[in-house]
Amino acid sequence: MIFSYGLGSIRLSHVHDGYGAIDGNRVFYPASQEEWSPGLAPDRVGFMMHAYQPLLISEGARHTLVDTGFGEENPRRRGSMFESMQQVGVHPDEISRVIITHAHGDHVSGNTLAHAESFRPTFPQAEYVIQEREIAALREADDEDWRKRFQPLVERGQLRTIDGTTQISGSLTCWATPGHTIGHQSVLINCEGQQALVLGDLALFYKNMERPEWGASWAWSCEVDEESRRKVAEWAVENDAILILYHDPRNAWFRLRRADEGYRVVPLEG
Repeated sequence: MIFSYGLGSIRLSHVHDGYGAIDGNRVFYPASQEEWSPGLAPDRVGFMMHAYQPLLISEGARHTLVDTGFGEENPRRRGSMFESMQQVGVHPDEISRVIITHAHGDHVSGNTLAHAESFRPTFPQAEYVIQEREIAALREADDEDWRKRFQPLVERGQLRTIDGTTQISGSLTCWATPGHTIGHQSVLINCEGQQALVLGDLALFYKNMERPEWGASWAWSCEVDEESRRKVAEWAVENDAILILYHDPRNAWFRLRRADEGYRVVPLEG
């Protein structure tokens, strides 16, 4: 079942791209499993289910996709972004913009599709938007994700790079939230006095926002990652904003309130 929510006249829909398992001890570093595990049901060694959930932002006939999941990779996963898009009645050719929060494989492998011995954009009519610092680091590494997932976009003139927090339309702003990666960004949606923020991997699970000091151990900078999370947490409380997660399979849409120890989430009802 696809979760959708109306933010004023804008329709927000998670388009699921499968599930996997992840080590909670790395997600909530440096907390102990005893501290982070209540309510999350990990197995004995700390692994728990997590999801891959690109977000579709529909403004009438104009559609923006935030992140692209695995695409053709990991074919044994249950469900795919393409099946989910079909369920909400949107064809890849109807996507006019793709915003990439960061360049990790589980967020960008759906950028392109294999075609003969090369790769072509999955969304041929879309402008792909990413932070310049993020793409520069990937280009310098010259790894497989650059060659497969971004170089074809550059060759076709479909890649747009931005520098820092940038408003890209009347309702959408790319908000620089570095830390998880050097050029990580979140996506702010404004409509009719309501606000929502798509977090990417700034927070993998809701408890990362309840306790901003708990973050991914593999972050480019754990210190900067925590700083970005704290800024967003305070902003979310002050603005009564909706926060939207990519990986949390059960509690991905919520508002945040202050609590005695950090914050507490108030789940959103569709």
